[in-house]
Amino acid sequence: MTPPAKPLLAGLSLMALSCAGSTPKAVTPVHHHVVPAFLFGAFDGPELDVRNDCPNTSAESIRIGTTWSTLGLSILTLGIYTPREVNIRCKRRGPS
Repeated sequence: MTPPAKPLLAGLSLMALSCAGSTPKAVTPVHHHVVPAFLFGAFDGPELDVRNDCPNTSAESIRIGTTWSTLGLSILTLGIYTPREVNIRCKRRGPS
């Protein structure tokens, strides 16, 4: 084996072993919403209540952003309608 191949082989072995013990954790589903806004976000639409999506727990993560489809709508309407996508993931309930 050539000298440069030994570090490469060692690195690949470590990468393979690092994934061997991992188990996928159960994740809760993500709730998708499109929240309307108008005039580049200066005027918002109705409020979004997280408690409707997570009635028994709180939210683990909330992501608000622009997707290609919402960006396309904003460009198509010249900024009059500028929706945002909201993704909400609830916390898992503990054992009862």
